[in-house]
Amino acid sequence: MDYEFRRDPFGGYRARFSMGHEAIGQWLIDEVGKDEEKLDALFAVIDQLSCRSLAEYKLLGGDYSLLLTQEEAEVKANVLNIEQDEDLDDLAYYDDEQLAMCGLEDFAQVLGSWRAFIRNEDMG
Repeated sequence: MDYEFRRDPFGGYRARFSMGHEAIGQWLIDEVGKDEEKLDALFAVIDQLSCRSLAEYKLLGGDYSLLLTQEEAEVKANVLNIEQDEDLDDLAYYDDEQLAMCGLEDFAQVLGSWRAFIRNEDMG
């Protein structure tokens, strides 16, 4: 999974992720932003999952939700949880930018990189 963090010309943040992982970048921007307390809490949860003292963790956000297990992380757009009519195709709401999964260790690295990026931006 490749990613890059940048500041846009209007003072906002951009997180570009490789194909298939775009939802993680959008989740970082929309649900985490510059909230270091949220990042600290997520790192604590990841530690608990890694030590196997916690089986899974769910975080419901405004636009995206996060599911962490002892093995992986899943970011999913909440729109994908909408109950669909049986007449609609099962993939009616599917979009590559709305669902992403990666290993828990990779996800922890992303969070660490994001924290370093926002701290550096605040200092610069």
